[in-house]
Amino acid sequence: MKVALLGNSQLAVSAAWGLCQSEAAHEIVFVSDATSNKNRGVSSKEDTPGSGRLQDLVESNALSASDTAISFSNALEGLSGADVIILLPPMGQSGFRSAQASKTTGVALVRRFVPGIQQHAPDAKILMAISPANYIAAWTHQALGDAKIIGLGNGAATAHLTAEIAKRVEVSVKDVTALAIGSDWETYPLPQYCRVNGIPLAQLMSEAEIDNLSEAVSRRCPYTTQSEYTLISHILQVVSAIALDKKRVMSVGTHISAGETSVYLNVPAQIGSDGVTSIVPLELDAHQREQFKKLVTQSAEDQSL
Repeated sequence: MKVALLGNSQLAVSAAWGLCQSEAAHEIVFVSDATSNKNRGVSSKEDTPGSGRLQDLVESNALSASDTAISFSNALEGLSGADVIILLPPMGQSGFRSAQASKTTGVALVRRFVPGIQQHAPDAKILMAISPANYIAAWTHQALGDAKIIGLGNGAATAHLTAEIAKRVEVSVKDVTALAIGSDWETYPLPQYCRVNGIPLAQLMSEAEIDNLSEAVSRRCPYTTQSEYTLISHILQVVSAIALDKKRVMSVGTHISAGETSVYLNVPAQIGSDGVTSIVPLELDAHQREQFKKLVTQSAEDQSL
């Protein structure tokens, strides 16, 4: 499987290292846009994702006996034959940014690569790791039509929920499965789908404790950007699910239709070799149904382009 990493980000090298070690890809290419670089006065050498780090990646890859091929392309033709395209945040997109600034920066970056994707990799699965992931995914969906786009905006919320359950119940995080749904700006944990080695959370925590847990996780939103390690871990999980056709169920940014409204939301979806293969239906209580309706309405307004 060929994976293309787009976006001038230090995350690209770290993500590539993880992909090499997991051997989920037989080829990884860092792709830049020569035309945009010329307009910005950037040379291909300068635009290489940390030439020293890239060389270190190639050599460490050989040392660890990984057969993954690594290359750099300063033209969009490098996307040719890519099975998975990962759009990473631009350099400097860290810390707090206003919603509008994040949208403008993200769309500007993706806009550079849309023609190349259309021409050279129209069937590739696209992982949107740029915040706000669902908004950028919706914009890209409109630009590319029926592209297979997966938003990676819910990893931090799921990770926090999993870690909090393990901490509060005092169990290994390996035994915890957790589920949350949401948008770019809201997260709603679903306690009835959280388990500790198959044991329902309600058997291990009181109702008041569960409410406190859910509130604590929801307060961490909105997420404007994910931290490096959380984002890379999320990328590796999704790429592995695609490469090995694992049919894993994860909460990711998915294109859904609710009545006449179509939006991208973080919902549980099954991921395999074709990307998102299905959306897993949920049984929600009355309050959660109202929350879901709110998510759809707010996201429809936010993603209206």
